[in-house]
Amino acid sequence: MWSFLFLTIHIFVGITMGSLNCPTENSHPLKFHLVRQCQRASAHDALALENVSSLEECANLAQELRGLAINYAPGGPKRTINIFEARVSTNVTEKQKHIRSRLTVFEQPGEFFNCHVLQCPQNTSFSGMVNDSRFDYYSLYGRPTVLQNYSCVPEVGLFVVYTQPSGYLNASLKCTNSSEFTGSLAHIASESRTSSLAQWLLDFNKKTPSSVQPETNVFLAYVGLAYNRSTSLNPLDFRNSQQESLNCFLYRAWAVNHPRLGSELTNASCVALTPQGTWQTLNCDRELPFICEIHTAKTSNELDQPDSQLDIGKNAVLECDNY
Repeated sequence: MWSFLFLTIHIFVGITMGSLNCPTENSHPLKFHLVRQCQRASAHDALALENVSSLEECANLAQELRGLAINYAPGGPKRTINIFEARVSTNVTEKQKHIRSRLTVFEQPGEFFNCHVLQCPQNTSFSGMVNDSRFDYYSLYGRPTVLQNYSCVPEVGLFVVYTQPSGYLNASLKCTNSSEFTGSLAHIASESRTSSLAQWLLDFNKKTPSSVQPETNVFLAYVGLAYNRSTSLNPLDFRNSQQESLNCFLYRAWAVNHPRLGSELTNASCVALTPQGTWQTLNCDRELPFICEIHTAKTSNELDQPDSQLDIGKNAVLECDNY
């Protein structure tokens, strides 16, 4: 009897969780894509500097620490010496050598560590890159998007805020149909995401004094969370842009008296983030600013296929394979 009851409950829970479309480890596979060869990004604010035995170990460490990019030195007979430094060594004075010798290992990560876990990827300018034939640079996002005004929230992701108000549906379409990036309305169902994006809104509002352009301040912004009775299982079954239920996640940040599910919000209830780090439900027709999240680059199922994210544009090291 008890075994039958347990089996029944187990099957019921499995069906329920399956219908919630909860994310799994394979739902959003992450891969660090090779972007620049024989170059490394600045590791000044690195999350970690380590010596590892393989690129896979470096990538696993980065995922554990929520790093968004890495520098990795593969080693080998052709990659143990920085050819760029060797070229200019004859011009280095004794004084410069002495100054460098006094730098700590953390001030010279390229000299002592073969894995640098980075908070954010490089933008389109690659302004933080250093020619170093020992290293290659990898990013979860592949080559930087052509969009100029996106922002990196360290250890969280890449986002862009649109201050031109829009209804929820149009905001969602703007994010998913953008010709400049692949994305969706921002996922916020974690403490780190909600608090980081809320702080980002506070900082965004501080950039433009309210006395100059008060209409550019963002006090509510649509994010990727909404309830729709045609797809949801119950009144609290809010879904993100990937149709994953909020019931799959432990974190909540509802403002006082929210979520509101009154008669005027029967068909759909859309969620906006406040700079104070709370969620509010609103009528989806209300026009608000909104936050898009830029998705990581897609992974390839072809093991033998070269990484299509390798950048050979301006300032890339074209002769790297010859080292």
